[in-house]
Amino acid sequence: MNKEDYTLRIAQATPVQLVIINHEILLDFAAEALAAFEKDEIETFHLYIGKTKDALQQLVNGLDFENSVAQELYTLYLYAGECLNKALFGNDKEAAAEVSEMFTTLLEGWREIEDTPDERVSDAVPQGAPQVYAGLTYGRDGLSEYVSEDAGKGFKA
Repeated sequence: MNKEDYTLRIAQATPVQLVIINHEILLDFAAEALAAFEKDEIETFHLYIGKTKDALQQLVNGLDFENSVAQELYTLYLYAGECLNKALFGNDKEAAAEVSEMFTTLLEGWREIEDTPDERVSDAVPQGAPQVYAGLTYGRDGLSEYVSEDAGKGFKA
């Protein structure tokens, strides 16, 4: 998926959908890394493993450790980070594939609860996520894309 598609989805996303989008971004980077490895493009493999690690770090940063679900997710995220380091420093395709498999399963779980109006779910989803407003404005040179984010970035799971 391209950057513009993600921008539009983020602007219209619920808190659970923001988590889903973050998982999708991570999986896109992991897929690019694995494709580069298959083509024997090791520099590109390293680049996308690094981007996968950045996406993972975004998920880690959003955890609310007062929530027991966050404790469990943190353990998984630490393991995923170890696998990504193994992939990066050992050119280990299997470690990268394991992360991809793990986050595919997590994504399926988040998608299952996406439309669940349950108190337990609302306690586990991102809180304080940024408000993003996007649209088109008229400028001197024609139409311009406008995106505004508040300062309260982040989410808690």
